[in-house]
Amino acid sequence: MDGELNKAGAGRREVWTPRMAVVSAPRRVLIAHSEPNVGDSFALLLAMRGFEAVQIGEPERAVQLSSTWHPQAVFVDTRFGNAAGGQARPAMPDHWFVRELRGHADTPDTPQQLVIAFAADEMRDTLQTAGYDGVCRKPCPFWWLVDVLTRFYAR
Repeated sequence: MDGELNKAGAGRREVWTPRMAVVSAPRRVLIAHSEPNVGDSFALLLAMRGFEAVQIGEPERAVQLSSTWHPQAVFVDTRFGNAAGGQARPAMPDHWFVRELRGHADTPDTPQQLVIAFAADEMRDTLQTAGYDGVCRKPCPFWWLVDVLTRFYAR
């Protein structure tokens, strides 16, 4: 992405791994959010902008859907997959969902994915190491999601 996206909010919203979709339609977006009302709102607003958008609140179902539906873009709440109170589930390391997505990515059946974190205070290096392509600090403005997706799906 260009400097315009990276400068917005001085680190509050940035994409450090620029990617472009290799397919033009349908434009599939998965919202994996720990708060269903927030995720549903983003999915509805994205659908109104012409994207096929789905919100999933259960990590195991999100992994399954991602492997069959093949969304090109995924927005992930970094608390996704954690128990109430932000404590990691037993036997599930931090950011396991993104690592699982990346394990299925870039295969012949799965196009390149753009994965953006909805994050509160995780360090940039931690998010990059986990496999995210960018971050939007909470609260994340809807206009920024649309801007990122518009650039990602540019033809």
